[in-house]
Amino acid sequence: MGLALLMAGCRMVTHGPKSASGCEDTCAFAMPVGEYNYNLPCRIISIHPEQEGKAVLFLWLHGGVKVRNAHDLFMENHFDYCEADDIIVNYLRENNMKAIALLPICYKAVNPKCISWDECYDDVKHIIDDFVDKGLVDKRRIYLAGSSDGGNGAWDYAAGHPDVFAAVIAMSCTDLKETAIPVFFFNTSDEPDCTAEVEALTRKGCPIRYRHCPEYSHGGDAAECTDELLRTYFGYSKP
Repeated sequence: MGLALLMAGCRMVTHGPKSASGCEDTCAFAMPVGEYNYNLPCRIISIHPEQEGKAVLFLWLHGGVKVRNAHDLFMENHFDYCEADDIIVNYLRENNMKAIALLPICYKAVNPKCISWDECYDDVKHIIDDFVDKGLVDKRRIYLAGSSDGGNGAWDYAAGHPDVFAAVIAMSCTDLKETAIPVFFFNTSDEPDCTAEVEALTRKGCPIRYRHCPEYSHGGDAAECTDELLRTYFGYSKP
């Protein structure tokens, strides 16, 4: 049986376990109207739901999906080691943007092995489609980001499904792919400099903005998610 964890109006806590609802004691809990039955657990954060019109949809892919102990940690506590998801959600809130943030967890209870985000795409797309079909989000404004294994998953999704996403952020990763949609790419001292690979892809017309960040360790490139970058990122939309 599928599982969905749905939250609205909650401030996320990073680097520590959450309560059963994932919210602080003062935060309201609400569920969007309709039936939801997902094959992946998914935290759902509704930002400024009081505003009229359809929401922007932001999807975050966590790291650690190929390491069993980290895998189980995400399942039990629903938190990540990278701060980029918090930074991006806070940007949406502080800039008064109506949005829904989806934070799926790359796990299937019936499958004892760790699986990649690429293997989970159909389940992730099912969640996206649910919100699009219910008229809650603007299908032209679906944005994707991820770090570490989630960053590699972001590259996979961007390359394989350019019709779905308007723009992508890939962090602390190295598995570049040829893509037709804008990718903001960063990595750290724990990953090799990918300048040559990026230049080869940009010569093919791939719209990639890249910076190698040796001043940061793995996950620290979350600091690159500045307001200026996020304004550009959320400025893209599908035709």
